[in-house]
Amino acid sequence: MNATPYFLANSLKAVFPQIEKSTKTFKIWRLKVKVNDEFINVPDAISTDSQIFDIFTIPLINKSSDKDLLEDENSIVISRELADKIYPGQDPVGHEITLQVNNMDYIFIVSGVFENIPFNSTLKAQCFVNLNWTKRLLTRTFGFGNFDKDWSLNLFETWILLSKESNPKNFSKLIKDFEKKYIGEKSQYHYSIQSLRDVYLGSDNISQNGIVGNKNNIRIFSAFALLIVLVATLNYIILSTTVSLGRRMEVGIRKAFGATRREVVLQMLSESVLLALFVLPLAYFLMRLALPFAEDIFQTKLHINSSNIFWYCFAYLGLTIIIGIASGLYTSFYLSRLNIIDVFRNQPLLGKRKQLIRSSLIIVELIIFCSFISSALIIRAQYKYEITKDLGYYNKDILLINFGDSYATSAFINTVNSYPEVIKAAGTMEYLPLVPGLTIISHNFQDKSEEVRLTGFSVGYDFIQTMGITMKAGREFSRDFGSDLEQSVILNETAVKSLDIEGDPIGQKIGNTDIKTIIGIVKDFNLLSLHSEIPPTEIYLSEDYYMRQVAIHYKSGTLNILLPKLQAEWKNAVPHKPFDYSTIEEIIKSQYTSESNLSNIISIFAVFTFLIAAFGLLGLTFFVSRSRTKEIGLKKVFGSSEKSIVYSFLLNNLILVVIAALISFPITLLIMKTWLNNFPFKTNISFLIFIISFLISATIVLSTAFLYAYKATHINPVEALKHE
Repeated sequence: MNATPYFLANSLKAVFPQIEKSTKTFKIWRLKVKVNDEFINVPDAISTDSQIFDIFTIPLINKSSDKDLLEDENSIVISRELADKIYPGQDPVGHEITLQVNNMDYIFIVSGVFENIPFNSTLKAQCFVNLNWTKRLLTRTFGFGNFDKDWSLNLFETWILLSKESNPKNFSKLIKDFEKKYIGEKSQYHYSIQSLRDVYLGSDNISQNGIVGNKNNIRIFSAFALLIVLVATLNYIILSTTVSLGRRMEVGIRKAFGATRREVVLQMLSESVLLALFVLPLAYFLMRLALPFAEDIFQTKLHINSSNIFWYCFAYLGLTIIIGIASGLYTSFYLSRLNIIDVFRNQPLLGKRKQLIRSSLIIVELIIFCSFISSALIIRAQYKYEITKDLGYYNKDILLINFGDSYATSAFINTVNSYPEVIKAAGTMEYLPLVPGLTIISHNFQDKSEEVRLTGFSVGYDFIQTMGITMKAGREFSRDFGSDLEQSVILNETAVKSLDIEGDPIGQKIGNTDIKTIIGIVKDFNLLSLHSEIPPTEIYLSEDYYMRQVAIHYKSGTLNILLPKLQAEWKNAVPHKPFDYSTIEEIIKSQYTSESNLSNIISIFAVFTFLIAAFGLLGLTFFVSRSRTKEIGLKKVFGSSEKSIVYSFLLNNLILVVIAALISFPITLLIMKTWLNNFPFKTNISFLIFIISFLISATIVLSTAFLYAYKATHINPVEALKHE
């Protein structure tokens, strides 16, 4: 369970006998460890207790004794990787190490070393420290109150180990009863359990500290892959049917010499499966070759897990055999049904029914192709909408500089504000784009028993003005009012509605225990991405000491002049850190890389689909033209021009495109509307997209068909009349 209070783990274990073990974890940000007189960042530092080693299988290489590894407040358990950095070639157990948090040093004693946690683990840690030490750190840094009673301090992840006899579904119902009894029915806090196996792909709406995947993306990409396999299979059927024109005599002779239909079917299926198996090594080679490009497109590292090699091989072989059988079924049954007399009489095979089947296969391929093009255009339109929408603050001429742990923002901001290129500069505690983190609970103004959850947003002086956020009422934080730092807040419009504030909100008090005064109301703005609704937001003022990012509003066209000045000032303020900055345009685009990548991926799939379908289209054109060779010769003898013959070929193919487009458009519209419904802010689907999709499909298909049709019309009429 994520975002839970400190005492929930112990409370659950005390109430429910089904729980064998329980613990809580807290990820420590900005922790550093001293190595050779230098401090290096430890990105995965976890605060917990010794129960963590009973719940998770974390192999210990060495430990100090049989007692709890994290019993002492200054004890720490480190990974093999971290141990090798601090004490290379030595046993670090019992030795001191120096940690640094918020520029303060702390001495710890190594009580154990654990094996490096695999890269694909949900729980990622380079070290474990004592929870009591972390409680004191949080209290000292942020002034938090009683961790053992305050339900609002939802800073921890709770982990429980249920007994083998317990039923997780039934236990989930008991959690609801627990909430009503200990928290109340109108509480904003609701807890549910999640199986560890579901964390990676089942955390779309849950904030997780560990790595998580996206089940929807897997479904989308799997569907695309299956569609391409389907296109390839249909294409193989079309091409193999075309090639079978030259094998009619072979099949006829075999059947004349006693071969049964079953034997012919088995031969054709065997050939199809063997061909697929022969291609498998080439497919594997191409996969390895394309892996770096795929990682770049998917924006992730695609690992091949050695422990799953057997299942990879099983899946590859199984899928290859299935594709081979599916591809060869139609051709094998088609050839095995040939009449021996028709074969030796050279009876034409172009019947209306057979032509309809082949045309239907091409139409299915074109439907998939048109759907890919339309989907890619709609996703691209959504991406353009997201990066150009008015977010309620400046979307250009803003520079964001990341300070991280370096607390030198105040002097830096003062210096930067003196530059003629700078309109205004201010700090913020949260990184932009804002990720929902701190939750503030306040009572509803009309019903005190109802709690309202607000998103906390910590800023420095002048931040609202710097970002161009519009004040609807009241005032911004000001240095002229000394009470603003501890006693004042600003709300957005959604917060005013959620809190059910009547009358003028300015001057009214807000808060359950930490009472503050509302001094201003800002218009709603999207500091979260457009993937989320605008949350009710409480903006509060923090000291410059806690500012982790500086926003600079500069005059348009002066960035190239301003950057060298900022870099020089950075070296004076933070000489030990690289200059890390982003423009607001880059920040906005980075929020929607998934849509951009998805559009690119679908475009690539569309290209592959076309390349595969093009071969099928060429095969069908070849089949038709070869079967109609005598007809073409007769037309030319009776005066038909090559142009009119080519036109008839193109018209037939255009009809296929029109049919495919008419079928694909409503299917695509339904699918893409469902996809767009996942977005609170979405673009409208223009019919122009489908027109463009049709034109692209028609142009490509007609160009492909024209190449072979033109060649077919240039045959000698005399030779054509001898055909068949």
